[in-house]
Amino acid sequence: MENGFNLLPPDRAESIRLIQVSVRRLAEKFGSKYWMERDERREYPLEFVEALEKGGFMAANVPEEYGGAGYGLFEVAAILEELAATAGGTAASSSVHAAYFNAHILAKYGGESVKARYLSEIARGRLRFQVFAVTEPHSGFNTPRISTFARREGDYYILRGQKIFISRLRHSDLGIVAARVVPYEEAPRKTLGIALFLVDLREAKGRHLRFEDVPNNLRRFVDTSIVYIEDLPVPAENVLGDPMKGFYILMEEANAERAFIAAQCVGSGRWVIEKAVEYARERIVFPPDPIAKYQGIQYPLADAWLRLEAGDALKEKALHALESGAERRVAGYYANAAKYIACEACYQAARMAMWTMGGYGYSVEMDVERHWRGAELFAGVGQVSPHMILNFVATKVLGMPRSYGE
Repeated sequence: MENGFNLLPPDRAESIRLIQVSVRRLAEKFGSKYWMERDERREYPLEFVEALEKGGFMAANVPEEYGGAGYGLFEVAAILEELAATAGGTAASSSVHAAYFNAHILAKYGGESVKARYLSEIARGRLRFQVFAVTEPHSGFNTPRISTFARREGDYYILRGQKIFISRLRHSDLGIVAARVVPYEEAPRKTLGIALFLVDLREAKGRHLRFEDVPNNLRRFVDTSIVYIEDLPVPAENVLGDPMKGFYILMEEANAERAFIAAQCVGSGRWVIEKAVEYARERIVFPPDPIAKYQGIQYPLADAWLRLEAGDALKEKALHALESGAERRVAGYYANAAKYIACEACYQAARMAMWTMGGYGYSVEMDVERHWRGAELFAGVGQVSPHMILNFVATKVLGMPRSYGE
């Protein structure tokens, strides 16, 4: 089933469908064997990324004046959804998804000279803008508590601190790093005093940036690192937006990220259900009927499918709210809701697809367990992300008192 794009004009909806077809054709060149090998070897899917760059898809939301396609959020979500609806799953789509977050921030908040220097090179596929470094070992989801500090010295800021669970560092040329310019204890408000810096990683790696791998089994072919930032000089002109209000830019971008993650989960969830249905139609345990005839097989898959449909509809409402400039609380509500429902539905779909296949579901050659691992990440490690979403709804939508933090 195709997405409806019911909130869009017909011509734009048709344009997005054509984009989906193009992405699908490209992604089909990278089949099960490719992703299985990248997975087992823990190798970044460089050929896949290069193909996306060559096809112009990595510059989808780079403004046209800098050589990009100038697409909006709906188009980016459609691209990511198609990439997740492959044997690579959400691990494949998340091997590139930060490029879209970063390009959006740079295009909106970067100075003219910085945009001129980098956006055209990104659009040509000459620079990879894939690092988004916010999380730290001790602050976790409590972003105002980050301790990486940027000290102003003339025309530069000197950054020092640590980041953890930073993805794609080995294969990126540029990144965004969040750091405090005012210590937490001295900030007029705890959410003030955080700046976002565009960092040229080519110059920094090995000199001012040291990093170690954090191996994991969720996205084996997407490198994840702990990063040590040691007196890293960054030009003051590379600050993105107001150096005191980087936290609010992060919160704004987080809503787009949530909608994009919802899109990826919808794509992955539908793919695994279709895979499970195909298997169930052919699998006969007690002749003559295939197991697809059993209600115990049908109902869990049908339930997950309906939940994915709900996540897809919420994703569309979130994207529309974000593009139309809806009030921040409204956009945040739909973005959070979309991520919550779609990620849980994707996880349920992957789990039920594996159970449908029995022991075969755990085979790497069937690809479903790869989607299951990716869904585990997006559904929320340790339930932190889902619980924060429920906190948002309880306090911002239902008007209940906050139950945590200062």
